[in-house]
Amino acid sequence: MSRKPLQEWLILLTYLFLLILITVHSGYLCRKIWFVLRQFVPVILAGILAFVLNQPYKYVHRFYEKKLGVSSKKARMGALLTVYLGTIGVVTAAGRFALPRFVLGLQSFIGHQDYYIRSFENSAVQVLKRIGIGKVDLSPFMEGIGRYLGRVDQLMDEILPQMARVTTEAFRGLTLSSIIIVLSAYMLHDKERIKSQIQRVYYAYIPEKYDAMVTELANTVREVFENFIAGQSLESIILGSLCFLGMFLLGLEYSGFVSLIVGLTAFIPFFGAYIGCAVGIILLLFVSIKKSLVFLIFFVVLQQIENNFIYPKVVGKRIGLPGLWVIASVTVGGGLFGLTGMILGVPMATLIYVLISRSVRRREEMKKSGQDIDNRV
Repeated sequence: MSRKPLQEWLILLTYLFLLILITVHSGYLCRKIWFVLRQFVPVILAGILAFVLNQPYKYVHRFYEKKLGVSSKKARMGALLTVYLGTIGVVTAAGRFALPRFVLGLQSFIGHQDYYIRSFENSAVQVLKRIGIGKVDLSPFMEGIGRYLGRVDQLMDEILPQMARVTTEAFRGLTLSSIIIVLSAYMLHDKERIKSQIQRVYYAYIPEKYDAMVTELANTVREVFENFIAGQSLESIILGSLCFLGMFLLGLEYSGFVSLIVGLTAFIPFFGAYIGCAVGIILLLFVSIKKSLVFLIFFVVLQQIENNFIYPKVVGKRIGLPGLWVIASVTVGGGLFGLTGMILGVPMATLIYVLISRSVRRREEMKKSGQDIDNRV
C-alpha cells in the first residue's frame, strides 16, 4: 500500500475523530468559547464608544488646531479631554435629572394606586354610559389590576433588602465602565497608529486584486454607521425634548419620565417612539382618561411632525434608505436578535442597500458601454 492513500485515510480519520469529539462535547465547547468571547466584551464596547465619539473628537480637534492655533499634539489631548469630560458631564446631568424623577414617579404611582384605580373605574363607567352601554361590572377587572399593582409594590419591598448586592453590582458596573472609557480613550488617541497597523496587516495578507473592493466596503461601513448614529442620536434628543415641552405645557403628569422613555426608545427606528407613547397612555389612564386622550392626540401630532419634517431631514438624508426597507429591517432584525436587532437592523439594511445599488449602477454602465461583466462585481 502506497504512502499517499495512507496519509489521506489518516487525515480523514483525524477529521472524523475531531468531528465526533466536537459533536459529543458541543455544549462544553460552546460554554468555553462563550467564556473566552465574553472577555473581549470590554474591548468591543470600548471600540464602539471610540467609534461613536470619533466625529465630535475630530470636530473639536480641528477647532483647537485651526481656529485657536494650538499645536497638533496639544489639540489632540485637549480634544480628548473635552469630548470625554463633556460626555461624562452630559450623562451625569441626565442621570441626576432623570433618575430622581423616575423614582419619584414610580413611588407616586404605587403610593396612589388605590386612588388611580377608583378614578380609572369611575372614568370607565362614565365613558360606557355615554356610548350607551348599560351597567357593567368592572370589579373583576379592577381587582386584577389591583392584584398586579400589589405585586409591584411587594416587589419593591423585596428589592430594598437586596440593596447591598445591588450596590456591589453597581460597583462592578462602574469599574467596567471605567475600563471601557480608558480603553476607548487610548483607541481614540492612538487611532492613527491603530489604523496604520491594520493597513499593514491588510496589505500583507489581502491579495491585490481585492484591494479596491475591500477598501470600498470598509469606507461604506464606516460612513453608514457614522451617519446612522449621528442622525438617530440627534432625532432622539429632538423628539424627547419636544415631548417634554408639549407635556409640560399641557400640564400632563410624568412628563419627565415619559419624555425620557420616548427619547431613548426613539433610537429604535419607526417603532421605538410608539413604545414611549404606550407607556405614557398607560400611566395617564390611571390619572385621567381625558388626560390620556390628550396625550394620545398630542403624540399623534408630534409623530406627524417627526415623520414629515424631523426624520427626513435629520436621519433620512443620512441613511438614504426607503421607508419600506426601514420597517422591514426593524421587523426582521427584532425577530431575529431582539432589541439589538431592531437598532442595528437599519444600518445593516442600509449597508446592503448601498452596496447593491452601487453594484447595479456599475453593471448597468458596463452593459451600456459593451464591457464584459461576467467576472466583475
